[in-house]
Amino acid sequence: MIVRRRCHDRFVSTPPYWTDVAQVVIVSLQLLVLIGAAFFAWRQVTEARRLREQQIRPFVVIDFHPAESVIWLEIENIGTTLARDVRFEITPPLETTLSGAPLMELKMFQEGIATLAPGKKIRTLFDTAVQRIGRTDLPDLYRVTATYTDESGKRAFKETLDLDLGIYKNLSYIVHHGEHDIHARLKDIHGEMKKWTAGSAGILRFSPKERRAEDKRRSRVMEKRRAKQRRADKNRRAELPPPAAG
Repeated sequence: MIVRRRCHDRFVSTPPYWTDVAQVVIVSLQLLVLIGAAFFAWRQVTEARRLREQQIRPFVVIDFHPAESVIWLEIENIGTTLARDVRFEITPPLETTLSGAPLMELKMFQEGIATLAPGKKIRTLFDTAVQRIGRTDLPDLYRVTATYTDESGKRAFKETLDLDLGIYKNLSYIVHHGEHDIHARLKDIHGEMKKWTAGSAGILRFSPKERRAEDKRRSRVMEKRRAKQRRADKNRRAELPPPAAG
C-alpha cells in the first residue's frame, strides 16, 4: 500500500506508517462491530415480534372432560384475544349412547361459532361412563381440525387435535361432591321433613310454648269427641223401648 503525503508543497508517494495500518484495521473492526450489533438488534426485534404474535392471539381447543360418571365435551378459547368464525371438522363423527339429536347436528358443529371470547367455555354432555364402557362399536379416538381467525380476521389459524377417550380408562379418582350434589341432597332432606308429623310416632320437636299450645288444642279436640259420644249414647238410650212391667 502506497500513501501520498504532502512535502514542500507537493505530494510524494511513501510507504505507509504502521499507525496508518492500525487506523485502517481499527476502523474496519468498528464497522464490523456496528454491522454485528445491527444484525443482532434486528434478530432481537424479529424474535420479540414473533413471540408477541404467539402470545397475543386466540387459541381454541376442544377436548373431553370426564367428571365422575359423565363425560363432557368442552370447547374453550385459552388464548388472549377474540376468536372469530370457529369451525370444526371431526373424523369420525361424534357418537354417543345418549338419546336425542346427534351431537354433530348441534349448531356449533353445523354452522360454527361466530365469536369466542378469551376464557369462554362451551360445554355439552357427551356421554355417561357407565353406558360407554364396553361399547366396542363406538370409537374412542376422534381427529379434530379446528380453524378460526383472530379478531381482525387477517390472521388465520388451524389446529389439529386428538380427542381420545381411551386415555381416561382405568384411572383412579376421588369422588368430589359439588353444588349439584349438595342441591340434590338438600332436596331429599326437604322431602323427608315434609313427612314429619307431631304425633307420638313422629320426630317433630316443639318448644315449651308450642307444646302447651298443642296440648290445649288436643284437649279441645278430645273434649269435643267425648261430648259427641255422650250425645250419641243419650240418643241411643232414648230410642230403646221401656222395660216390661213385672
